Amino acid sequence: MSHSCGTALFLSHDVSRSGAPLMLLNFLRWFSRTCDMKLRILAGKSGDLLPEFAELGEVDCFEAEPSFAYRVLHALDLSPTQASRGRIAAHLSGLRQTLIGSDIRLIYANSVASARMVQFLSFLDCPVICHVHELEVSIRALEASGLDIIGLLEQRVSRYVAVSDAVKANLVEQHGVRASKIEVVLGLGPPPTGHIIEAFQSRDIRQELAIPADARIVCGCGSIEPRKGTDLFLDVAGHVAAGQRGPAVHFVWVGGRPHEVGLMRRKVASLGLTGLVHFVGQTSDVVPYFDVSELVLLTSREESLSLVMLEAALRQRPIICFERSGHPPEFVQHGNGIAIPEFDAKKMAGKLVEILADPELCRRMGASARRKVLDRYDFHRGAIKIAGIIADTLQVRTGATDGVKGECRNDSLGV
Repeated sequence: MSHSCGTALFLSHDVSRSGAPLMLLNFLRWFSRTCDMKLRILAGKSGDLLPEFAELGEVDCFEAEPSFAYRVLHALDLSPTQASRGRIAAHLSGLRQTLIGSDIRLIYANSVASARMVQFLSFLDCPVICHVHELEVSIRALEASGLDIIGLLEQRVSRYVAVSDAVKANLVEQHGVRASKIEVVLGLGPPPTGHIIEAFQSRDIRQELAIPADARIVCGCGSIEPRKGTDLFLDVAGHVAAGQRGPAVHFVWVGGRPHEVGLMRRKVASLGLTGLVHFVGQTSDVVPYFDVSELVLLTSREESLSLVMLEAALRQRPIICFERSGHPPEFVQHGNGIAIPEFDAKKMAGKLVEILADPELCRRMGASARRKVLDRYDFHRGAIKIAGIIADTLQVRTGATDGVKGECRNDSLGV
């Protein structure tokens, strides 16, 4: 593969096994096969997905690996020493020199959380695209330190990619970004995963979690934090358990760091829900949990786009979410699931029990949800659209977008 057309630098503030980094990783796997640009990745800090990104291009970390002394000071809530500050400055200076010599023609920031990295990269004279996954609550959380995130991006960004209509509307209405700068690409739906599904078909989740054969299973998935509504998930479980008749309903939450999972398990015990609510922590094999569940509970208070929702819909699982939570209520319209008003856990519990009592309704909603993902969130169509935005930004006509042979080519797409 020739790299005469330079390097594209992709920024990921995080390389944990979560939505935005996974979406970027899947896109880069596709892009590396279809475009002759060399790929380079700048990660905010190290994380679980770092080795997988490293298979696609050289990876640098924006944050210097903390020394033992720094970690001790941080744990004690003390200021870093002068030596630590000097080490950080030296790291950034070295990173600057490395990137200056890397023939970078484009910066692609995968999140508004990458704004500080975009600001640091002001020494690179090239266009910047920002892929926006965040809605207002997330943006305000990033700005809590006093940093004007969108203001910083507006100084450099020439094009935005929004993962949903809700994200575009928020950028325009709350931050004054020109609508003409924003292209909506309805997420990148999960790529084909047949080999993954086959690999995990033999897992018996019920046996692993000691769930009886006649019990009903409801799944939630995501990091453990207020935005994801983990507390609401517990509230729903409590309401269902309190009014339970017939086979038990078990609630399984997939995701969360080990210490957070430990805290939630203690919370479950304090609520008297031990044995009915299961927190299983992070895993790369979510599919078996969806397959054993009858529906997916999306208790998020805010979601710009939920890969969990799309993956569950592909597995023909109906979604119950909350109104005013961003993109999910848009998705569940027209029979793909149910949106509950006012973040009301009791109402969500009632609707959940109602749906579980109607297997045919479950089946219809699940089938409809799958069709919508295939029709509107096709991975290849989304990837080609983003490749086209990259090509347009570089002023390169490409085979991936208009059939004209160029540096990005479509010979391996199968489209």
